[in-house]
Amino acid sequence: MNAITTSLIAGSCLMLSACSGSVNVGGSETPQQRAAAACEAEAKTRLGEKSYQVDTAALVASARRVDDQWDLRGPITVEPGLRDEAKQTLECRVRAQDGKAAEVTYINFIF
Repeated sequence: MNAITTSLIAGSCLMLSACSGSVNVGGSETPQQRAAAACEAEAKTRLGEKSYQVDTAALVASARRVDDQWDLRGPITVEPGLRDEAKQTLECRVRAQDGKAAEVTYINFIF
């Protein structure tokens, strides 16, 4: 390869790697986003086969740090669009420490 081809390839790789940092992937999530994702996953486990919709943005926006945990609260609709549809509030408390998986320590569905 000549120097120009090598420079073009190296430059392209550099541009691609710079762009990849702007996407919210894995380790670039905020602690609030990690806590909200853990709450949503726990809600899914608790609801089993029921369909639901969580306002993830509201959960993230509500996140408040209390000691070593995050308190979150947001709307959740269980069985949306069905006769049994129920609008509720999801309360959740999550311990999210750097380098460790987020742990849900409390979850509650308020009617």
